[in-house]
Amino acid sequence: MAAQAPLSIAPVTPEVVCTAGDGCSYLRELSTIERIAGFEHSAQRYAAAATRCRDQGCRAGAPKASSAAAVAAAEAVPMKTVEGARRFGGRTSMDGAGEPIPFAREAYIDILSDSEGNFVERRRLKPQSLPAKGDALGYLYRYWSELRSAGALRFSSIDTVHLARAGVIGSMHVVDVSSSDPNEFHFDLFGYAVPIGRLERLRALPVQIYADTTMRDYNTARLTGVPQLHRLHCRIAETMHHYTRLILPFLDDRDRVSRLCVAIRQERGNSLKVETRN
Repeated sequence: MAAQAPLSIAPVTPEVVCTAGDGCSYLRELSTIERIAGFEHSAQRYAAAATRCRDQGCRAGAPKASSAAAVAAAEAVPMKTVEGARRFGGRTSMDGAGEPIPFAREAYIDILSDSEGNFVERRRLKPQSLPAKGDALGYLYRYWSELRSAGALRFSSIDTVHLARAGVIGSMHVVDVSSSDPNEFHFDLFGYAVPIGRLERLRALPVQIYADTTMRDYNTARLTGVPQLHRLHCRIAETMHHYTRLILPFLDDRDRVSRLCVAIRQERGNSLKVETRN
């Protein structure tokens, strides 16, 4: 499927000046995805188009109306621990706590914290309950499900046209999980629009509890071959993060999970700096 001709690259109105020193981040990310999938010719076409970014307008910087509207319309989800909440197996029961979120959820929330004031609050959700329309993660999950049903759950089966339609370019990672040791997991692609500096290895994520939790979730997807969906609220150093994350496994030639596609939907309040008092 990815062997089809890539997206046509038509000029766009230069609403935002591109600051990427090596060309358009959006087109370079498409190029990287095609290269990972094994389609070098398409990768080279996207890379060549990326160098013309300044003349044709910046796709990485141009606002996406549909994505922006979805984020603006999303309700902020309270993730505070309820005093006196029951705990089962290290999880806190949150039945009836806070405002409803727009799709079904499990009743438990994992909460980790450290002595430095960092914390990771993580709620597991059901991917099947993602909205069928108007939602980037919902589109991507249903596309993945179609690939699985067709017996084409290889990363080389991905069509970048669908990734562009979903609106996940820039907010998507591709993770190599071919090693059985989570410490060896590394990024083949790190989304340029995610508010964390680009990293090579998963272990390098800032703050140990955040890195440990993320590696655990990625390893669960690797071992089970089952998609994972989580809503997270974290304090990482001096920044608050609030986002929904979809993890989709892809198989190698031996039918083992070797890569993960990780898409992020940033929620209201993501990447806010923490106000500190002297």
